[in-house]
Amino acid sequence: MEDLSLGLSQLQAAKFEYLSDHVCDWRTKPRPFSTIAIMQKGSGHFITTSGETVEIGCGEIFFIPAGSRYISYWQGAEGILYFAIHFHFDNWYSKYSPQRFFIQKVETLSPDTFLHHFENILKYVSCESYEKLKAYGSFYHLYAEVLPLLDCAKSKNAAFERIKNAVEYIEQNSEKEFTVQFLAQMCHLSESRFYALFCRALGCSPIAYRNIVRIRKALNMLGGQYTIEEIATKVGFSCGLHFRQVFKKIMGRLPSEYRKNLQFNIEDIRQH
Repeated sequence: MEDLSLGLSQLQAAKFEYLSDHVCDWRTKPRPFSTIAIMQKGSGHFITTSGETVEIGCGEIFFIPAGSRYISYWQGAEGILYFAIHFHFDNWYSKYSPQRFFIQKVETLSPDTFLHHFENILKYVSCESYEKLKAYGSFYHLYAEVLPLLDCAKSKNAAFERIKNAVEYIEQNSEKEFTVQFLAQMCHLSESRFYALFCRALGCSPIAYRNIVRIRKALNMLGGQYTIEEIATKVGFSCGLHFRQVFKKIMGRLPSEYRKNLQFNIEDIRQH
C-alpha cells in the first residue's frame, strides 16, 4: 500500500522584496523546504544543476520542491517582490511528497486562490489556539489544488530508498549529536557505502543535512516570540554564534534578517 501521510513539520507565509537585481544560489546545498509562491513585481528564472531553465513572469505562480539545487536570477525595473508559502512534510517518501516533482510554474492556478490561502496562513499560523488549524486547513486545500497541476513527476529515488531510515532518524532527532557510523549501521551499510548513497540521494553529507534540518526547525520558531539564543539552543546548537554562522551559510542571511520576511501586515498583500 502506498504511503499517503502528509504531516507538516514547517509552514510559513513570507514576503521577499528587493530593490535591485538579486541572485539566490542553492547549487551546492539542497533547499531545506518546499515553496509555492507568486511573483508580484519583477521576473526571474531558475537554472537547475541538471541544466533545466524555468522562466517566471510577473503574476505567475511557481513551485519549488525541497531538495532542489539551482541558481535563480531575479530582476525588475521597479524592484522585485514575491509572496511565498514555505512548507515541509515529515514524510519524504509519501505518494504526494513535493520531492517527486521538479521546479515549475503552476500554470492554471488563479492568483486570487493563492492569495486567499496565503492570507489565511499568514493570519493564523502563529496562533496558539485552535485557530492555528485554519492555517493548516488552508494550506492543505491549496496543496490539493496545486498537485494535479504539476508535471514531471519523478520516479522513486533508488539511493534514497536505501538510506531513508537514516533520513527519518535525522528529521526526528536533529538536535542530538550522532556519527555517520551510527547512521550507516541503522541502514545495514558500511560507512563508506552509506556516505556515498546519502550524498547521491540528498546532495549533501549526513551531518550537513542535520544542520539543514536544524535550520528548517529554527525557521518555524522565528515566526514566534523566541529570541535568537533560545532558538539556537532548542534546535541543537551549542551557541548563538555558531547558529548564526550556519543559518547564514544555508539561508544567505542572518536569522534576524530572515525574521523580517515573516513580519508584515496583511494589508501589504493586496496593495500590489
